[in-house]
Amino acid sequence: MISSKEHYEQMRKVLVCSIPCWNKKTGSDTLSTLFAGYESEKIANIYIQDGVPDSKVCVNYFHISESEVIKSIVNKRVHTGEKVEFTDEKSESNVASAINKYKGRARKRNYLLLLIREFLWKIGCWKSKELKCFLDEFNPEVVFFPMEGYIYFNRINRYILKYTKAKGIGYFWDDNFTYRQSGILGHRIYRFFQRRDLKKTVELCDDFFAIAPKTKKEADEFFNINCKILTKFIDFTDVKFNDVIINTPLKMIYTGKLIIGRLDTIRLIGEALDVINKDEVKIELDIYTATILDIKQLDDLSPYVHIMGAVPQTEVSKIQNNADILLFAEAIEGENSKVARLSFSTKLTDYFRSGKCILAVGNKETAPIEYLLHEDAALVATNVEEIIGILKLLVNDNNIVSSYAIKAYECGKRNHNKEINQKLLFETLNS
Repeated sequence: MISSKEHYEQMRKVLVCSIPCWNKKTGSDTLSTLFAGYESEKIANIYIQDGVPDSKVCVNYFHISESEVIKSIVNKRVHTGEKVEFTDEKSESNVASAINKYKGRARKRNYLLLLIREFLWKIGCWKSKELKCFLDEFNPEVVFFPMEGYIYFNRINRYILKYTKAKGIGYFWDDNFTYRQSGILGHRIYRFFQRRDLKKTVELCDDFFAIAPKTKKEADEFFNINCKILTKFIDFTDVKFNDVIINTPLKMIYTGKLIIGRLDTIRLIGEALDVINKDEVKIELDIYTATILDIKQLDDLSPYVHIMGAVPQTEVSKIQNNADILLFAEAIEGENSKVARLSFSTKLTDYFRSGKCILAVGNKETAPIEYLLHEDAALVATNVEEIIGILKLLVNDNNIVSSYAIKAYECGKRNHNKEINQKLLFETLNS
């Protein structure tokens, strides 16, 4: 492996820039998981959101605080960035506050506020001497970062690339450059500036990754580039497929936020459960989420849908292992139905690893739904009638639950194996 000691001197120093803090307890561990196995002394991370990193993948952390950047507009003496010393003790003491910070209510995107935020970042003093000192000290040879829709974040990455003269690798993992997500005027205006900004960033990059085949296809066409496909890996070293044990009634599990239209999808699934369970309880849905629902939203849910509250990320795999069916839910219709059209939820790779039957509900034009259909790795529904039909199949034939558990596991081994995908990433970094 490229991460072995004999290859240490050949490994390039990589700076990974991200918006969230690398903290697996809040679920923000996608990028850190990609780099697990790389020499930790040769990895550095600059992040924006408040938080304490708990990932041992990296020991060099630097935090640019958004609140301090805003304060610096009126007080130039404010320190907007600082090096973060990673320790297990400090990380553990902040578990509760980190989880609470990620709790939130479902809300619509306000494009005016997003533009105001971008303006504040533009005039704020984030180019601090502390940032320059950190870059000089680490002296990266490669800078790896997601191609975000946040203009301020891309501007920071362009500055770092120019300041360090390092090679740049961009990672497309969302639809930040097409007009296909929404026809709302605010979205189109904001997207105009996003597209223009991303083109500037692409010009400074030397290589690219994309999170899904659909993402690669559209990014390649729009930016005239050639992305390599890279998703969250699955380490199958100590994982084996376990015999499927069926519960009575069937237990369906969803873990994640109920934002951007997912709550509406849960309501539709609840309607389907009302039909299936009319004579007796055959299947129930337990939801583990940090999203706070009000009384009306809770009352609108089916009695067969149970809101269990938030759990640490470390507990999620145990919960999933006790399920018969794992639910993947995105918005089916409305303005949120295309938000995930070029993304690929890392939840899916966790589902593949668990070896459980997957029920995916969402818009058929989104990248994850297209992928699951193409790979035949899940039972897919795009409307309430299809949901009812699939649930009837599941409660009437346990063999379908077992067969799709096998298909999900095999898809993970076929396309998301850590050994193969991480080799592609590390070879690209060091080529």
